[in-house]
Amino acid sequence: MRALVLGGSGSIGTAIVEQLLIDGYEVDLQFNTSDETQLKAQYQNKKVNLIQCDLSGNVNLDHLFGHIQQLDCIIYAAGNALYGMLQDMTDEQIYMTYQIHVHQLIRISRYFVDTLRQSENGRIIVISSIWGETGASMETIYATMKSAQLGFVKSLSQELSQTSVTVNAITPGFVSGNMSDKWSEDELNQILDELPQHHMIAPNEIAYACSYLYHPMAKSITGTIQKVNGGWYL
Repeated sequence: MRALVLGGSGSIGTAIVEQLLIDGYEVDLQFNTSDETQLKAQYQNKKVNLIQCDLSGNVNLDHLFGHIQQLDCIIYAAGNALYGMLQDMTDEQIYMTYQIHVHQLIRISRYFVDTLRQSENGRIIVISSIWGETGASMETIYATMKSAQLGFVKSLSQELSQTSVTVNAITPGFVSGNMSDKWSEDELNQILDELPQHHMIAPNEIAYACSYLYHPMAKSITGTIQKVNGGWYL
């Protein structure tokens, strides 16, 4: 079994890669700015192939992914936060956010869809966000792109409903890791006070949700939005 994880070096991506390895997958791990030497040491003697590329720019899919002839699962965890008022967002920021969250997701799914159809249990899993469901003040562009991901999942799942490929999304709430590290202690405490469970979600909880979706017994679960948010938004 083989899986491609986009954004595989982030907090959530790392947890997903580790879960895939536990479950017996060979993993192609896409990363951008992480230290390649550190990643090589981290996955030494493990079935992990590193692919470095910037998904916010122009990506030659044949060059980067053409060597992958057999694939069972794509997990799209790539993304970056974008905070600020709409009127302060530049065209470049909007375009880069669109590229990484929407455009490359569509292109990579299109590139591999026929390959996934050859698998008995083809899977596309998109790590979206609670903000794609609710919207978010000060994150209008980010929330818009995450919402677009959900529309893509719902539509493609119907398009592939008569194949072996399922398409689902996970919408995490407040996850500990790279994005939460941007907040001050006071801001974190204020957010935690608003959460029903009063704690952040661990990245390996998202990885567990992925393992549920890529399990062979999940073949009838498609077009769904799996909320992992501690009851923050129902």
